[in-house]
Amino acid sequence: MDGEAGKEAIRDTVIRMIAIVCLTGASGFLYFRENILNLRLVASQFLTSGVTAGIAYSALHLPRQRDGLVALLIWFVVLTFLVEQPGVHVGIVNLVFIAGIAAAVYVYVSFIRKGIVKGWLQRVASAGVVTALANALITVVLGLTSRMVVFASTGFFASTVFRNLQYGTLVGIGIGVGAELAELLIGRLNRTSGTA
Repeated sequence: MDGEAGKEAIRDTVIRMIAIVCLTGASGFLYFRENILNLRLVASQFLTSGVTAGIAYSALHLPRQRDGLVALLIWFVVLTFLVEQPGVHVGIVNLVFIAGIAAAVYVYVSFIRKGIVKGWLQRVASAGVVTALANALITVVLGLTSRMVVFASTGFFASTVFRNLQYGTLVGIGIGVGAELAELLIGRLNRTSGTA
């Protein structure tokens, strides 16, 4: 019985992750096409946010949430050392980015658990708002840790924050729709296996 429950937990985790990554990536692909695959472009945040959110969202549904934290740490290592050119600045950027998106997902799930948001539309909208705010905050933190703030004008920095606020909204909607779709699929699979 424990083996069967473990298989279901793994299946549910994979469904959650795949749905969130696919919907977030698809929303970015609509606007930026294949540019979402180029990690040197801002458009890649749709894909990297989707992976980060998928891992974080799934971790919050695992019996042992530390497994999810380990998965986020592995994702940080993959993103920093295998996908991009490793360096201190890249490590800081990825750490702030992953922590910010994971925190946004945590707040989003907390809103749902506490009943602050009800209904799928409110949940998707809250994912958009929370992720937009996280994205803007991530941009401010990263801007303060880089030379961009020193050499750029205040207007340029403000427009960068505002643009990332907009992208964060789209990313969040992708995350929210992916989470809703994942839970719908899991519910249907559980009902089907329960009646068999």
